[in-house]
Amino acid sequence: MEHSKKGRARRRNPMDPTVEGKRRATIMKRVHMARKRGERIQVTFDEKGQPEGKHGDELMSWIGVLAREHVPIWIQDWRSSDLDGLKEIIWKETVTSFTVEESFRSTCLKSCGEAARNFRYDLYKTFVEEFINEESVWTRPKKVIDNYPNIEEEDWMKFVQYRTSSQFQQLSDRGSEIRTNNEYSSRGGRDGYRKLDQEMLEQQMGLDGELKNPACKKASELIMEYNTQESQGTFESVGTNDVLSQALSRPEHKGRVRGQSKFVKPSQYFNLSRSSKKDNEVQSMRREIKELKALVRGLCANRDVEPSVDPKNVPTVDQHNSFKASCSAQEKQDGVAEPPTMPVDSQKCKLYIFDEVQGGQLLVAFGRVWLESLPTDTVHGIPLGEGNVRVSINVPKLKKLPLPIPTYDATTVEDAVNGFVAWPKSLVELDMSMNKASRGPSQVPDPAAGNKKRQKKAGNKTIDSQTEVQQGVQEQKLVFDFNNMNRVMRPLAYYAHSSMRQGNQIEVPIPYTIMGFDMPVFLSFEDIYEFINLQEISANCILVYMRYLEELCRINGQAEK
Repeated sequence: MEHSKKGRARRRNPMDPTVEGKRRATIMKRVHMARKRGERIQVTFDEKGQPEGKHGDELMSWIGVLAREHVPIWIQDWRSSDLDGLKEIIWKETVTSFTVEESFRSTCLKSCGEAARNFRYDLYKTFVEEFINEESVWTRPKKVIDNYPNIEEEDWMKFVQYRTSSQFQQLSDRGSEIRTNNEYSSRGGRDGYRKLDQEMLEQQMGLDGELKNPACKKASELIMEYNTQESQGTFESVGTNDVLSQALSRPEHKGRVRGQSKFVKPSQYFNLSRSSKKDNEVQSMRREIKELKALVRGLCANRDVEPSVDPKNVPTVDQHNSFKASCSAQEKQDGVAEPPTMPVDSQKCKLYIFDEVQGGQLLVAFGRVWLESLPTDTVHGIPLGEGNVRVSINVPKLKKLPLPIPTYDATTVEDAVNGFVAWPKSLVELDMSMNKASRGPSQVPDPAAGNKKRQKKAGNKTIDSQTEVQQGVQEQKLVFDFNNMNRVMRPLAYYAHSSMRQGNQIEVPIPYTIMGFDMPVFLSFEDIYEFINLQEISANCILVYMRYLEELCRINGQAEK
C-alpha cells in the first residue's frame, strides 16, 4: 500500500522528469506510413454522421494530434475568425490522410477545437494548477519540451499568464458551480458517446437489473411512461423537447442532442441524416423516373407507335411538335421526323375541320396523308370507311379542337399528334410547297384546293387561314391571371404571354438516359399555360420533368448509367 501511495505521489509531480505520465502522446505511425505511400485511410460513418469503427477511432485520434501540433495553447476562443487560416491547414491535413466528405468539415474543426481545449486543460491540471504559486511554473517543464517540442517558451508564458489571471479564475469557478448542480453525471470519457452506450448501461445496473442511481431510476420510469403515452397519441415529443428532455425536466441546448455526441445535430438525430435523406430522395426520384417512362411509353403505344431505342434514329427539330410526335419519330432523308411504321406513299398536307358555328373550314394541323388508303384499311382496328383517308398529325395548330373522326384514345387534335387517325378527304389539302419530291398523286379531292383564300359563310365575309388560326386561339381564351399567380411562375408566364402566343416554342433537349436516345421536345404556349394553371399537363411537360429528376440524380452522383 505504501509503495502504491508513493507511486501516486510521484506521479502528481510532473516537474520530475523521471516520472512517466499515465498516457503517452499519440503519434499515429500507421497514418504517417500511409501518407508516405500516398494512400488515404477509408472512413465509414454511421446514420448520425459520426465516424465509426477502427478507422473512425484513428480519424478522431489524428484530429487530436493535429490539435496538439498546430493549435497554439494560448488561444482563448477557437471560434475566432483570426484562426480561419489555421483551420484550413487542419482540414487539408485531414483530407490528405483520410477519405472524408466535405460535409464532415464542420465536425472535424469542432472536434479539433474540442481536442485543443482538452489538451490545454490537461496541461493546466498537470503542470500549472498545483504549482501556480511557484516560480518554476513559468518555465516549460522538461516533459513538455520532450513530448511537445512545438510549444515554444513564449507560448508557454502566454498560456500560464492567462491561466493564472482573474478572468480565467472566474470562468473556472462558474464552471465548477455548474458541475456541482448536475444531477446526472456526464461520462463520455475520451471516446465520447460513440462507444459509451453499452458500457454505461452495464455500470448503472445492479445484479438484479435495476438502476443504481435513484435519479436515473426515476427518469427511466418517466421515459417508459412517456413512451407509452406517445404510442397512444396522448403525449407529444417534438425535436429536442423529446421524451428524454421532458423526463429529466431540463431543456437541452437548441443546437445539441442530449445523450449523443456534441457533434450530432438535432437535424441529424431527430430526422434522417443528410446523406440518408439524399439517398432516399434519389431513390424516390429514380422510381418516379421509371414510372413516368412507363407512362410515356404507354402514350406512344396507344397511338400505334413504339419509342425508338436506337440512338441513331432520333427526331429532328424541323417538326416543332410536341413530345407525342418526338418520342417515337425516326429521321427521313428529307429531314422530317415521322413514325417508324409509316408507308412510303405519303405526302405533306394541311388538315381542316368544318366550323359548325360560322360555317366553312378551319386549319387545325399540318401532317401527312396516305393517298392510296382503302375504305377497308383500319386505324386503331376501325375501318376508314368511304370518303376518308389515313393521316398523321405532325404540327398541331389548334390543339384543343375536336377531331372530325374521333377514336377511343384520341378526341382532340392534341391527342392525335404523331398518331394515325382517319380524316375526311374533303378536309385534306395537299401542301404542294412542301412536297417537291412527292411520290403520290398531286392532290386529294378537296373543294378548297387551289384557292388562295378559303370562303366562309359568315356574313358574306372572306376569312383566310391566318385569321382562322387567330380566331381559334381567341376561342380558347388562354389568358394568364397574373394577379392571382404564384410569383415564382410569373417570369415564365410573362415570357409565354409575350413571346409564345405567335407560335414560338421552347426547345428542351432530352438526353439519351431518359428514353434511350437523344431527342428534343418543344413546349408550346398551351403547355406552359396548362402547367402554370395546374391543369392536366401534356407528355411534353412530363418529359421535361423527367429530365429535371435525372439531372438531380446526376448531381448527387447516383444517376443510372
